[in-house]
Amino acid sequence: MKLKIFALTTFIVGAVSSVSAQYTADALKFSGTENSVTARFGGLGGPHTSLGGDLSSLYGNPAGLGMFSSSEFSFTPGYVNSSNKTTYLGQNSESSLGNLNINNLGVVFHSPTYRTGDLKKGLVSINFGIGYQKNNFFRNELSFSGVTNANGLGNYFANLANNDKNPNTNQPYPPDQILDNLVFAAYEGFLIDYNTNNNSSFYSSNTRSGADQVVSYDRKGGQSNVDFSLGMNFSNKFYLGFGLGLASINYRSEELLNEQGFNNVDNVDYNTNFSKSFDTRGSGVNFKLGAILKPVKEIRLGLSLETPTYYSIDDDYYEELSLRDPNNNLVTENNSYPFSYRLNTPLKVNGGISFFIGNKGFISADINYQDFSTIKFKSDEVDVNNGIKRDISSTYQESINIGLGAEFKVTNSVALRAGYRNMGSPYQDIDYKANRYTGGIGYRFGSYTLDLAVQHQQNSILSTSFYTFDNPQVTPFADTKTNVTAVSITFGARF
Repeated sequence: MKLKIFALTTFIVGAVSSVSAQYTADALKFSGTENSVTARFGGLGGPHTSLGGDLSSLYGNPAGLGMFSSSEFSFTPGYVNSSNKTTYLGQNSESSLGNLNINNLGVVFHSPTYRTGDLKKGLVSINFGIGYQKNNFFRNELSFSGVTNANGLGNYFANLANNDKNPNTNQPYPPDQILDNLVFAAYEGFLIDYNTNNNSSFYSSNTRSGADQVVSYDRKGGQSNVDFSLGMNFSNKFYLGFGLGLASINYRSEELLNEQGFNNVDNVDYNTNFSKSFDTRGSGVNFKLGAILKPVKEIRLGLSLETPTYYSIDDDYYEELSLRDPNNNLVTENNSYPFSYRLNTPLKVNGGISFFIGNKGFISADINYQDFSTIKFKSDEVDVNNGIKRDISSTYQESINIGLGAEFKVTNSVALRAGYRNMGSPYQDIDYKANRYTGGIGYRFGSYTLDLAVQHQQNSILSTSFYTFDNPQVTPFADTKTNVTAVSITFGARF
């Protein structure tokens, strides 16, 4: 199957608890960023470590800033269309969503060293750049429906109740001692029933199979960086760069599951809403170091490192269950879980090589490496820390992305571009494949440039509104195939 990196949900990681699973998934979601690029590099398939001379260097390999021979400004707006096809409990549904956004905005200031003598030897120039980039985009909407088969809300809350046991008796708490507000609402609303048998007790679902479920997701926000980078030119042969990034996270997810069916005992109909919301705010810092070497005029070699992003994150999770009991009394309960933690994303290592064909164009190849098993998570909750640390190391692995791009100049003013990128799997035991196909065109007129890029990628996402840990085979999964088409336009001006 194909899986989108940042869409892995709680059931996949197989954590002991839903809290551990949720934050293990978030650790990957917030680590799976890709530095933004201008439409020129977008048409080439993404970041290219060895090219330089483009504002994309501001966000990727800062050594590329050293290749600028004049100051330059660029602005890249973009449009993303997501088309979803979902299969859920045997039924199919479709949805689509389009969004406008700002991919990046930046400026580089060229500063020659003004030395006397041979200006082609030693330190030729020092260039400084500052820019904003959006490097992860979460916006998406999904809506799908299906019919349950022993996997409705009654089964889910009975499972939760049976797993919340009194340590003195090793039996589930009786109804008047239930600790979870939503489990209590499920009991009060007759979704679940309490059973006693000799010296044992247990909860069971009080709902029939064949209930109608409608699920909707609404996700917003993204991750962004404000980058400050410095690139130096030595003898027009060697380029060295440094960068500082100020990172931020702004993410909100809202989810609603409506289930309508009949009570298993009294044949009374029920209508239940199970809603969740998740708000995340975070800030962090990272550093970049890069170098580009021109051993000969036709070849460029590039290498860059990006340190882990050191995040401080605040979460607020809210869930609510609302239904009417058989006497038509409204039963509503909620849980709220504020939580703060620190997250360190993996180190990124990038390498690349470019071959130039005179003044007619070039071919560029890139390789990017990350080890997602090295993600660091820390909070004040020791039990949560241990569970997430264990899940990260047992779920994630090293990942390698490979990109290939080419540019051909039709005239001195017009260039055509194409690219391909293969994304490796960050998972140890899940078959992950993702491929991106890109194309673009560029036009230069005087001191101005205008570039257009189109990128297409297909992903498959598994998601669930609730996970039954004791009986995962009955957990209702939604399999969503998403086609993402992104169009970006970059306007650039030299000054």
